Amino acid sequence: MSDETRNPRIADNPSMKELADILPVIRLVKKVSGLARKVGIKSEKLDMIYKTTADALEQSDILEIPDRFNTVFAEKGWIATNSISMDTMRKALALYEAGKELEAENEIIQWFQEDTINIFAINRAKKFNKASGRWEQLQEALKLTLEERYMSAVPLILIACDGFASDVMGSSPFAKDADLTAFDSIVGHTNSLSSLIKLVTKGVRKSSDDELALPLRHGILHGQSLGYANRTVCMKAWLLMIALVDWAYDKSSEEVRMRELAEKSGFDFNDLATLIRKTEADKRVMEAFEPTETSGPFDENLDENTPEFAFVDFLTAWKDRNFGKMANRALNSAQDPLKKLAGQMRNDVSFVELTAFEILSVRQVTVARADAIVRMNGKTFKGEVKGEFEISAFRENKEGEIVMPTDDGQWHVQSLCIFDLMNEKTISR
Repeated sequence: MSDETRNPRIADNPSMKELADILPVIRLVKKVSGLARKVGIKSEKLDMIYKTTADALEQSDILEIPDRFNTVFAEKGWIATNSISMDTMRKALALYEAGKELEAENEIIQWFQEDTINIFAINRAKKFNKASGRWEQLQEALKLTLEERYMSAVPLILIACDGFASDVMGSSPFAKDADLTAFDSIVGHTNSLSSLIKLVTKGVRKSSDDELALPLRHGILHGQSLGYANRTVCMKAWLLMIALVDWAYDKSSEEVRMRELAEKSGFDFNDLATLIRKTEADKRVMEAFEPTETSGPFDENLDENTPEFAFVDFLTAWKDRNFGKMANRALNSAQDPLKKLAGQMRNDVSFVELTAFEILSVRQVTVARADAIVRMNGKTFKGEVKGEFEISAFRENKEGEIVMPTDDGQWHVQSLCIFDLMNEKTISR
């Protein structure tokens, strides 16, 4: 049996091998274009080819990073997934190889911010939720996490992981015979999610106060492992949720991707060049971005590509009970058809009427997220409700993915504000 058969690598996935196969061509193109420039042949196209190939070679280490990351960190409860940043994994590996193990783990932990958890663990999960309460469950877990109330957050995350994966699989992901592999997938590789599941399902025989470094599912949920209330365990629990969501997406597209691979005849170098140029443009946008805050009132002459316009559009539609317009402007990570989403909007606002609103301020915190402070008045079956509320919006494409300004997208508003008004979950300022 060969080493590759005994120890399969993520780098051997078809999509990874495809890139590896064209690296010699890229090196050749770079060498030829470099020689041409040296002898005085100059053109914008030649410069672009040289820069594109140079960038491709510089980023070619991504082929090896997931395997290297898992080799070092998987036993500690950190695995490579589709969502986790390659830069984060790269920096963590560099710190580890420099003998800075604690700093390496802190680098990974720092990736788990409110935005990353919200996008990759909660909003993307909505596509597969069979009960709407799962979203609220995860939102509560995130709130507890941000408040550093890990004793409550960790069990809630693990419960959500179990329920979410059971919805997708039809059985428990923690069963001994659970198949958590996926074709041509980082997270669905045997060295990633399957490895993490095996690690966190270790049996616990007796109750203990010993501090944990892993979210031991059985021990925590059965009340025996009591030393789990720390940041590291909590972020590893969120990693488990993110990994399960990534796996669900890869599993749902598995057959299509297998057919596409069979139909593919080769790799288009122009596609690679386009991808690299887009990555460079995204990087420049992110580096140049600075958070901005604007104060109301907001008039009718707003740019339609701004979050301010999105907030006004959504809230006006809610006030006017225009459910189709609400659906068109609502965050739709689950990718429901607009007609279905409009029906959901109708059901949601049947319990609370928005009678008046005033947007006090809008703060764009990232290139793809903005938060508004809104004064809202409404009516429920209990009577009048009012207060100041925080509402979030994200830049989303037609596929329900959070996207960069360089992508085709539109600002969509998170409909959680409907329930916040109904329950008077106001902000304190």
